[in-house]
Amino acid sequence: MSLVDINSKVGEPWVELPDGHELESWGKEERITWNQQGRQAEKYRFFRQIFDFITDNSISGAYHEYGCHRVRTFRMALTEARRHGLSEMDFFAFDSFQGLPDSTSSPDHAVWKQGALSTSEADFKRLIGEHGIFADRVRTIPGFYADSLSEDLQKRFVEEEQPIALACIDCDLYESAVPVFRFIEPMLQEGSVLYLDDLFAGYRGSPVRGVARAFSEFRARSRFKFVRHVNIGWWGRSYIAYKDDPSVPVDLD
Repeated sequence: MSLVDINSKVGEPWVELPDGHELESWGKEERITWNQQGRQAEKYRFFRQIFDFITDNSISGAYHEYGCHRVRTFRMALTEARRHGLSEMDFFAFDSFQGLPDSTSSPDHAVWKQGALSTSEADFKRLIGEHGIFADRVRTIPGFYADSLSEDLQKRFVEEEQPIALACIDCDLYESAVPVFRFIEPMLQEGSVLYLDDLFAGYRGSPVRGVARAFSEFRARSRFKFVRHVNIGWWGRSYIAYKDDPSVPVDLD
């Protein structure tokens, strides 16, 4: 049974639960598999929903992903873009392709060490090619964000590329998220969706640390307002950019 298939039953406890016998040999590998099944199912559910939102609201623009380890969510985006007939969408993969940078923000997650979560650019392109959807519309921008997300690159995106329809921000660390938010600001439009994958991960769920802190700082200075949209599991959330109208009270958070 996976988190996707929680089955009801007649009588207490009203849902099917594995008992001690079924979990007798349960260990680390089983736990990892269980968590990954549930987490990736939640993420794919989000991508199915959000591409419906994008097409239903006629939001044109590009897909940006910041943090592309194992190409999971990137393939989800490509699949749903194809399902919704978005053949003109461009897809940009921003990643060091060397794993995480050294961190000064002291994340609590034991895995988030320098060099961790590394998928090479060659492996990224191989997996995109094998997936076989819009591979010719995918571009990689390699490098650590403090270096790669330069003002020159930002200017080129503003002048030459589409605005952002959807940005998946999965860069884990506070110091990685700060340059991402700075970079995307001029590419945002009303209706742009930001998916913050690690809003409650890595820093014990603290809203004053990690990606949550970087997003709060960004919201305070952005020309857009952001309304809370979809929860993705326990760890993530999406927001929609909109233009403020001081005459209309907004209370959707």
